[in-house]
Amino acid sequence: MNWKAVFASVCHNATDAPVKTDALPLMPVAEFLDQPVIPVAVAFEPALATADDVNDLDYLFADDPPTYNQPITVADDTDEPARASLAVKLCHLLPHLSHESRDQVRTLTIRALEALARDQALRVREALAGAIKDVACAPSSVCLKLAHDVECSVAEPILRCCMTLSDSDLRAIINAEPQPWALAAIARRQRVSAPVAAAIHHAADNVATGLLIDNTGADIPEPILESMVEESQIHTDWQDRLAHRPSLPPRLALRLAAFVDQSVIEFLRGRQDIDSATAREIVKVARRRLEWLEASDPGEPPMNRALRLHHLHRLEEAEICDALSWQQFDFVRCALALRAAAPLELVNHILKSHSPRAVTALAWRAHLSMRAALRLQAEMAGIAPRDLLNARGGKDFPLPAQDMAWELELFGLPPGKPIGLT
Repeated sequence: MNWKAVFASVCHNATDAPVKTDALPLMPVAEFLDQPVIPVAVAFEPALATADDVNDLDYLFADDPPTYNQPITVADDTDEPARASLAVKLCHLLPHLSHESRDQVRTLTIRALEALARDQALRVREALAGAIKDVACAPSSVCLKLAHDVECSVAEPILRCCMTLSDSDLRAIINAEPQPWALAAIARRQRVSAPVAAAIHHAADNVATGLLIDNTGADIPEPILESMVEESQIHTDWQDRLAHRPSLPPRLALRLAAFVDQSVIEFLRGRQDIDSATAREIVKVARRRLEWLEASDPGEPPMNRALRLHHLHRLEEAEICDALSWQQFDFVRCALALRAAAPLELVNHILKSHSPRAVTALAWRAHLSMRAALRLQAEMAGIAPRDLLNARGGKDFPLPAQDMAWELELFGLPPGKPIGLT
């Protein structure tokens, strides 16, 4: 194959400016391209160039390099395999062009790669992306162009593997609200810095965040990790992943144990990096939840049990959260009615409204935490994760007290002191 003509054509078509290079002490590029760097099986004989005087790449290292004012054209459809193979070969050439003495040849090579990154043929861009993703000295202009490609098969390998992309590049891509597969690719990178990890989490893509948790090479800041633990009450598929994450802070392991299922609790308790005090607390949480289930009398109506605990001053947030974990939703409704001094029918009406603000206000009136309010939004009101009213600062109610009181008044619940609370 006449690689020299293909290279010349791509270089000339990359710009309207004429190509003129100085003499360079370099292994002939043409000879390099003719080496079988990769298996290439192309059974065709395209008409590669229309200019007889550009029969090879002598202008790259000639004593008196010529100037060509007219671009050299390559045959259209039949040349896709040639351009795809050229893309791979040029990527193999890049590491050999890092010396100052080869700057001019490198400039021409980069020009050709930039043109190939804009090629209309998907096959060409795919070949270039697959070859350049692991090249440490890959030009940033080429990698950025490929990273923004609309085709997953082109952009995904670059976003996942290319080390040329900076944190600023990656954050700009994330902030541009790309397709979910692009976020997933960045989350799977071998190394993910803390700023990029935070940007992925803030993008609110559940799949990408789950992949980020799985990625042991991701540096997830502790405040972000804490938010993930809280949000895993809704995104339950994160729970086991968080429990398996290396170097999980003990306080977050204990917080996770408060609502995960029994199998995850057992794993947390057995972690070698959990100190004995935290392990004992995890066991305590597990025992309390089991005792809650064992103390349940199937024949006792939920309201009767709620009233009994209320009179004993034991209708606490822990009991409500344990009931949520065991999906005893009728009991939770009755407990909310008692703690919020609200008719049960009104509690049901608020929960069925699917209003994040109203459900949060109900939890506030019932003297529950914002953490419990999140669970009520997701598990009792069925509010989608993207619509949840999240905590301020990870734990505080996001609305002023007067706003929450107003939300409840809209449902006919006037301000008042919850019964039985002091």
